[in-house]
Amino acid sequence: MYAVPHRVETERLVLRRYVHDDAEALATLIPRNLDHLGQYMEWTAFEPQTVDQRRAWIAEVAAKADAGEDFTLGIFLLAGTLVGGTGFHVRTEPDRLAIGYWIDAEHEGRGLVTEAVTALTRVALELTGADLVDISHAPSNVRSAAIPQRLGFHRQDATGEQCFDSGCQEPSVTWFATRADLARQPLASAVRPRAVDRHGDEIPWPP
Repeated sequence: MYAVPHRVETERLVLRRYVHDDAEALATLIPRNLDHLGQYMEWTAFEPQTVDQRRAWIAEVAAKADAGEDFTLGIFLLAGTLVGGTGFHVRTEPDRLAIGYWIDAEHEGRGLVTEAVTALTRVALELTGADLVDISHAPSNVRSAAIPQRLGFHRQDATGEQCFDSGCQEPSVTWFATRADLARQPLASAVRPRAVDRHGDEIPWPP
């Protein structure tokens, strides 16, 4: 089982598991972003949802994280405002953690997703036990493509995996990074984030 922190803190962000009290923020943020997210996020077909449905979903993703099946995190500003979602999906063949992300349209263009993905890449490869981390997106999703490209991930086409695009499943573009990539720029100069476990204790980084 991957040892994924409950909370990761960067210069501007807190990436953490959702809790019961986040349901209202989700119920406000997601509906106003449906047009923004709908092309690439298949789950928007089930929106909008009520606050009670959000609470049920939060309980569901918490159970999956506890079981080591999937690790869903919210993207919050340091002041506590919810601005997006991220986390790790457990993949096999080969075994790896896949990073997913979305951001509120009002917060695009500020480098927040790049900041989150940089932190999660280091967390995945240095703290969780994963040897490989990846990012997949639809070929037309140039905004998503820019992030792994910027961070020095390695692109692989025709991986056999699929991504959602405008109601259809399309062959995905996948980008990979390994521990060796942490020694290369720009990841080499990225500051390690603060990581916290389920008990609120800080997780030490390896030397």
